[in-house]
Amino acid sequence: MGSLKTFIKSVRNSKTIAAERAVIRKESAKIRSSFRDVHLDNDKRRKNIQKLLYLYILGEPTYFGQVECLKLLASPRFTDKRVGYMATMLILDESQDILTLLTNSLDIDMKSSNQFIVGLALCTLGNIASPELAKDLYPDVEKLLTYQQSYIKKKAALVAAKLVEKDPMLTEVYLPYVSDLLNEKSHGVLLGTCCLIDSIHYHDETSRPQLKQLVPKLLAQIKLLTTTGYSPEYDVKGIPDPFLIVALMKSLRTILQYDNDSQYLELLNDLLTQVCANFENTKGAGCAILYETVKTIFAIDSDSSLKVLGINILSKFLIQKDNNIRYVALDTLLQVIEFEPLAVQRHRATIVGCLHDGDISIRRRALELTFGIMNQQNIKLLTKEVLKYLTKEDDEELKSYITTQLSISCEKYNADLEWTLETMISMLNIAGNYCNDAILSSILAVIMQVGNKSLTKKILTDMITTLKGGLYDQYGLSLVTIWCLGEYADLVIAGNDKDITEESIVELINSVLAVANYSTEQQKIQIRIYVLTSCLKLSTKLKKPSLIEQLRQIINHSTTDMNLEIQTRAIEYAKIFSEPMSIKRGLLERMPAPSIRKHESLSLLNRSHNMVSGDGANDGSSKTGDILLDLLGDDLTGSKNAGGNVKNEKESAIDLLSDIFGGSSLTNNAATPAEQKNGNILGLFNSTVGGSTTVGGNGNITADSSSLAGFTAKIAEPESIEGFNDGMLKVGFVVKSVGNGAADLEAIVKNVDTAGASISGISVLCAVPKHQKLQLSSISKTVLTAQDFTVLNVKITGNPGSKVKIRVKLSYIANGSKVDRQFDFAGVKAVL
Repeated sequence: MGSLKTFIKSVRNSKTIAAERAVIRKESAKIRSSFRDVHLDNDKRRKNIQKLLYLYILGEPTYFGQVECLKLLASPRFTDKRVGYMATMLILDESQDILTLLTNSLDIDMKSSNQFIVGLALCTLGNIASPELAKDLYPDVEKLLTYQQSYIKKKAALVAAKLVEKDPMLTEVYLPYVSDLLNEKSHGVLLGTCCLIDSIHYHDETSRPQLKQLVPKLLAQIKLLTTTGYSPEYDVKGIPDPFLIVALMKSLRTILQYDNDSQYLELLNDLLTQVCANFENTKGAGCAILYETVKTIFAIDSDSSLKVLGINILSKFLIQKDNNIRYVALDTLLQVIEFEPLAVQRHRATIVGCLHDGDISIRRRALELTFGIMNQQNIKLLTKEVLKYLTKEDDEELKSYITTQLSISCEKYNADLEWTLETMISMLNIAGNYCNDAILSSILAVIMQVGNKSLTKKILTDMITTLKGGLYDQYGLSLVTIWCLGEYADLVIAGNDKDITEESIVELINSVLAVANYSTEQQKIQIRIYVLTSCLKLSTKLKKPSLIEQLRQIINHSTTDMNLEIQTRAIEYAKIFSEPMSIKRGLLERMPAPSIRKHESLSLLNRSHNMVSGDGANDGSSKTGDILLDLLGDDLTGSKNAGGNVKNEKESAIDLLSDIFGGSSLTNNAATPAEQKNGNILGLFNSTVGGSTTVGGNGNITADSSSLAGFTAKIAEPESIEGFNDGMLKVGFVVKSVGNGAADLEAIVKNVDTAGASISGISVLCAVPKHQKLQLSSISKTVLTAQDFTVLNVKITGNPGSKVKIRVKLSYIANGSKVDRQFDFAGVKAVL
């Protein structure tokens, strides 16, 4: 058998993939045969395991060599142990049962007189430790924490941190040693101790008072490092061991982040000020120290002057040439802006300058920060910069983000109504295709609330002029303009503008129908629906019979459209069109102004405002409650007949639940895209006008409110067992029948919002345990007005003796925001 070098040469010299595979298969077979030899000596075993490591690097199977790796650890020679432990760390992991065979070898080697063998054992334990290994070997690690050599003491501290993570009960074993370890002069031991402090803090809350007593020692160590002179052993371009300073600062921040009344805050504030002064004009490693210092300043209850100093440091990062430093500065400013907004405002020019950076990641953070610093005073200036940036940006995701955030900012800081409308129209001109339905809804609501007819006329004139300039491909601009024509065309017709006449308005509508080329088919359908509504409303505003006839032809032409929604509306509108003018005027009167919905700001990056949130990644808080395979305590693993309204009864529970909650159409009772989009795309015109019947801007016919109330009163809400109530929607269950291995329920979904707002986009998804099957009817209403409700039929079949258990995922849109809720219902006590 050849050497490792020969094997590598053979693989690299292969001219085809097939030849390479042949060499690997041949060598792998030789290694397997060699491992079967009971007389195999350790020299050959070591060479084979070295080849095995190369196979591991290539991604080839190496499981057959696991036992041989453990055998090599029994050798007294360091060279054998080194290869054996390396292979063990790579080929094995903590989830494998064979790991129990490793306990004895680790125990023996951690008691060895050779510090390098002890180091190998510690390194391996730290990398593949399991809870079982932690419980068996923690006494050995505890003894090594008092070892003479700092080399071993450092590794022992790091391994102790890993064992605490695997078994938090070990905190009481290692915590008494932390204080003595902080007195060590070795920087390596101090680094390991910092890791141990962090691990204890995150995995055992009861130990935090004891850790707080270590703060003076941490402060002393940082002060010693920052005031020490040149140290060739740890110096990094004039900075004394920046790695240790950063680790100490992080541990200090970890201990004091929840302690606002700490007796050490004054000392800490003084130290942070000193650190900022010492490393103010440094680069590279000095910037890393300053960054950790700034994070510490905002993580604790520091002085306001110190927070301003921290923001000034971040602003200096923004003028650095290094893109990484600039990105970190922008990202940190986004997290600290809520603490000192005025201090961040002073660096507005530098932040806006980053919008023109060549790096897309910097532009994204700068854009988010620009919206973050907007206020009543600077919105006009910053909006001008954002619109300029919008014209040059090609990223579609960024355009959607900008249009949403800009609309939200204009509504929030509405200093001048005319300026707000002009800004929104400019935005539609530039990126109308990237405005979502909620934004278009807000723009229309703002226009409808304008009480000044001259301003409404001016805005509509600007939109018509812009659209006639050839911007028919801007979906948002076309939609808003067409809708406004149906509502306010009489204002511009009555004026003396020679460019806007009845003929030009009809011509514009025909141009939108003929020329418009939008990105999605749904946008094309929506534009045609709005055109139909606008034509119907214009029939009462135009005077020339020939133009009215053209509007009639547009509607009649759509009565045979392939799209059912367009065809239905066209037929209804054609009937209304033929009614006498006295009836049409009352039916098609101007829509009342709705309230403007409040929208939540978006984020381009999921973030937490806690400055140290990233440091607690191992605290277990990231566990999600949406583990569907543990449905109400039932083990669904390996199920072959899970419920959930599936066509194939042999489908596994994993596939079933991923289908259900991943958007499967089998149990998704949300409206179809046509129902959601065509029925009421903007969700604007759900309100009714007392004593009259009107056609909404999106074409929905709204009946008299008193008659609707009387009709609703006839349908009484059934009494039900409440299963969920979040103040917006309530879900209750009516038990119709239970027994003989079956249950028949009714799910009542009701709008209980006290503010009286309507809720749209309602979707109900259900799943049951593996021994049950579910049949779920489709939802009859996806939009519920105040106190309105809808009913779903739920039928469950299962084994006799099983209880009714349902997991429900509820989605809806309220106040312009999408809400997802999940709950479990097991309120039916009777057995099936």
